[in-house]
Amino acid sequence: MKRLRNPVDQEMSLWDHLEELRRVILSSLAAVTVGAFAVYAVSGRILEFLVAETVGQAQFLRPTEGFMARLKLSLLLGLVLTLPFVFFQIWTFIVPGLLKKERRAVVPLAFFSTLLFLGGIAFSSFLLTPTMVRFLVGFSSEHITANLSISYLLDFFIKMGLACGLLFQLPLVIAILSMFEVLTPEFLMQKWRHAVVVILIISAVVTPSDAASQLALAAPVMVLYAASIVVSKLIWRRKLKERREAAEASLPPAVDPDGEG
Repeated sequence: MKRLRNPVDQEMSLWDHLEELRRVILSSLAAVTVGAFAVYAVSGRILEFLVAETVGQAQFLRPTEGFMARLKLSLLLGLVLTLPFVFFQIWTFIVPGLLKKERRAVVPLAFFSTLLFLGGIAFSSFLLTPTMVRFLVGFSSEHITANLSISYLLDFFIKMGLACGLLFQLPLVIAILSMFEVLTPEFLMQKWRHAVVVILIISAVVTPSDAASQLALAAPVMVLYAASIVVSKLIWRRKLKERREAAEASLPPAVDPDGEG
């Protein structure tokens, strides 16, 4: 395992950062590719399951569309399979800018990034996206029927899954900003109304223009925002405790009024 650079020991130049970023991108892409090859054999069954649970039947209009759909799904599954490695690589690129004490958080950061991203993909794939597709297909009638292409349906699943995975990173982002004292729990509580509006706007942009889909995505993100406030409180409580202990340790020893000790 590559040792993390300590910024105290070595000042990285711009080219060093670019080379490190290149290494992270290439190693992550290689891992995802290997993962995609590993899961390609089962991608057909998973694709059939997604279609069966949403619209019941889909079609492909071009000879290569079925193969490309399986290839896209394999890449997504390859990403899911290698998420711990990918997030570890990302954090090893970001972490050298942190303080030495906080650099030890790289493994927990990679773990929680993976957990939250998988939670977002699972929420989208098993609840949000099937509900949205059924709702939209429900506008069909006797003379107007929905006959979706497999490529469009899969792209819809992938976009929604990645969007939810990123949105579910909210507690982790707020935790990092709290660690660097950019955000405070008091600020997050004061601005909760603004946060709700922003979440609703993002949900409206990501999902189709129906209120049910927007609320289905916005509700868990709002819960995550509330959880982020709790996480921020815990981080600031620990910071304040460490500061008090450091201040007490720096105080001169008490002088005995009798001149003893």
